[in-house]
Amino acid sequence: MARSGRLCNTFRGFLVHWGMPFSVLNPRVLCVRPIGIASDFCPVCRQERRFHLAQADRKRYFLCFDQGREGQPHHELTCFVCGCKVERPAAERPIEILPDPTSAGSYEPAALPVVGMRIADCVAMEEALQGGGLKGDDREEMIRYTMFSFARIYDEDPFERIKPWVRLTMTNAGLAIAGLGWYASDRSGTLLPILVALVAILLMFISVVYWVTRHSPRKRVRTWLARALVPIDPTLEELERARKEMQSSRIAAGDQICCEKVMAKVKKMRGA
Repeated sequence: MARSGRLCNTFRGFLVHWGMPFSVLNPRVLCVRPIGIASDFCPVCRQERRFHLAQADRKRYFLCFDQGREGQPHHELTCFVCGCKVERPAAERPIEILPDPTSAGSYEPAALPVVGMRIADCVAMEEALQGGGLKGDDREEMIRYTMFSFARIYDEDPFERIKPWVRLTMTNAGLAIAGLGWYASDRSGTLLPILVALVAILLMFISVVYWVTRHSPRKRVRTWLARALVPIDPTLEELERARKEMQSSRIAAGDQICCEKVMAKVKKMRGA
């Protein structure tokens, strides 16, 4: 039932964010371009890891024509080991000219000293956690760091990563199938071609919804966050304090994160 409910919620979002004509004609798309590789602290693996590095830009399109960037770009890091995605400010690894995506497997941009300091602080706090000495401000800092690492993914719409040409192609294909069904029904004098066309359109859209459910980071971020929080064993009050800090900083994830659901997932994982 839980999986069915998630699928229904995704389909509802599909109708709202994709099905409306304006969304198809003028979508907002998250464009992710591979840059290279990088080192950082993985909140899920709880240690320094190697990451795939990509630049993420939100852009507005009209049909398939780029209308420009919305907001500032950020870096998206994907852990080599666990596959979780976290966001980091693009300013931490300044790149004047983005390299060709074909060199993404070997290019590693220089990071500012703050990155190394953050990794060292996280490693030290993890060692204190393992030794039972992570308390007070350090404990709250690790909870805060973990939640802020996934904040931008919580802001993401599950359908933002679908390219505008895919949306337009799907829309045109649906209209073409509907038109052919109507024409065949008119010629044959039966409703069967229209019913077949409707089923074909429904299956096409369900396949897209299923792909989003399986591949969108927004649909997996609560699991990543819970896995990262399990070793810390936070209380609901500690999660709420971090969430309210996001709200006070005008970070949209402060309104998106449901601490009760995250806490329930943490407890479930601890009991598994």
